[in-house]
Amino acid sequence: MGIVYEADRIAIRELELEDTELFAIWWNNGELMKDVGFRTGMGITAASLEEDFATEIADKDPFRKRRRYVVVDKKKHLPLGELVYGNLDMEKRSCGIGLKICEISQQGKGLGYETLIAFMKYLDNKFTLKVYEIDTLADNIRAYSLYKKVGFHDVKTVEKFWADQDGIFHDLIFMELKREEFFNVH
Repeated sequence: MGIVYEADRIAIRELELEDTELFAIWWNNGELMKDVGFRTGMGITAASLEEDFATEIADKDPFRKRRRYVVVDKKKHLPLGELVYGNLDMEKRSCGIGLKICEISQQGKGLGYETLIAFMKYLDNKFTLKVYEIDTLADNIRAYSLYKKVGFHDVKTVEKFWADQDGIFHDLIFMELKREEFFNVH
């Protein structure tokens, strides 16, 4: 599997089966996952991810509805985080995207901004999308601020969308960015 897109400090590479260990570490880190509602982590194992990852990797359909990637530090060649697109709709030319800089020591350095822009450019090259969609819990201020900085605007908010591990309800903000708006700025 290889690099699919590069920016100044990061590269985006395809998912590898060995990434199950890394994703399990990241997804079980409560400090990392608290912003998405899992303050004690997700409680998953690498083994529980293997079949899903293997299926995704084996599926060579260029228009697969959902695909994950890994963000890599270009200089150190170390994984920094994860990316995903989902709900790919080639009729509407839209998809949902998600990202997380998972190495906590690398957060707050502008890598999320650089990664999100790079990923959107990659998706545009691959699919020529018209609309990018993203969502975040309303209390995830850092993610919301990043998405606004890139140019996303609110579409709707669903109150009490989801209850976390502690039974606390969270609102979910759906956002979108049209291709022409994105490329007018980036």
